[in-house]
Amino acid sequence: MAKKTVSMIIPVYNVRDYLRKCLDSVAAQTYKALEVIVVNDGSPDDSLEIILEYTAKYPNFSCYTIENRGLGGARNYGMEHATGDYVLFLDSDDYIAPNCVEVMVTAAEKTASDMVIANCYDVREDGSVLLAYKNQYRSATTSLTQEPEILFNRVSAWGKLYKRELLEGFSYVSRVWYEDMRLTPKLYLRAEKISYVDDSLFFYVQREGSIMNNRNYRRNLEVIEAFQDLLGWFREQGAYETYKDALEFLVIEHVAVSGIARVAMGKGKERNEVIAKLQEYLASFENLYDNPYLKGQARNRKIVLWCNRHGWYWATKLLLGAKQATKK
Repeated sequence: MAKKTVSMIIPVYNVRDYLRKCLDSVAAQTYKALEVIVVNDGSPDDSLEIILEYTAKYPNFSCYTIENRGLGGARNYGMEHATGDYVLFLDSDDYIAPNCVEVMVTAAEKTASDMVIANCYDVREDGSVLLAYKNQYRSATTSLTQEPEILFNRVSAWGKLYKRELLEGFSYVSRVWYEDMRLTPKLYLRAEKISYVDDSLFFYVQREGSIMNNRNYRRNLEVIEAFQDLLGWFREQGAYETYKDALEFLVIEHVAVSGIARVAMGKGKERNEVIAKLQEYLASFENLYDNPYLKGQARNRKIVLWCNRHGWYWATKLLLGAKQATKK
């Protein structure tokens, strides 16, 4: 029987210092039925020259150059050209273990899963490990119906192997933050079977220039649009009430904790205006903080949430500043 093929989609924008490590890790994959689609998203640096070196060397690598569409738009373009049985996304400043594709495809075939999720390492630019991230699950093969808590693991597009049919009819919103939040939970709902592997196969590089380290605080308001999209879609599917507690806990985690905390690191009028709008959105939910999942929230996040709810943004800033100093 012929091996199942995998289309790996890699959007590239202005990452010349990280790109070779990413592409080398892909070229070193033990699984050979691999189609590598590299989308040069109008990158202004010499990323294109680097990509062309790899397409000349490896027959399974292909390069597409488009005018800048943003991460979501580049992923969509890659999906239009994907022919594999499975799709895997990889950000161009990250990299993967040599057996990444093989382990995930083996799991997908063994369990007949629509999606396979792997663990990852958060690493510094020099490769040293900041965090060994482990997905939480009760059953290695499950579904959103069985475990709504799937929503609490990372919603990133990367770190997951998808059956190509699972993605049909969906696309990423372009030029926005939180594009993964808008789509990944919808895929969880569509997937009949989701599997986990305990292997840490992805290396998520924490770099200063990444989106989540961006100091444009007003863009954090895009999390509101993301949740309006996501929660509205679940309502359209008649699934909101079923997953209400889990979905609203996501709102708490990404708006009341992480979103406000990120903005709290700033100062001045803009910071205060953005926090006020985030708090206004949170106030639109009825009994949000009676959520049953708050009992299991991590202690450090409980502290940040308490500070944010009581307007102690100076304390949030102090706590996060100490955490960042420790990482460095």
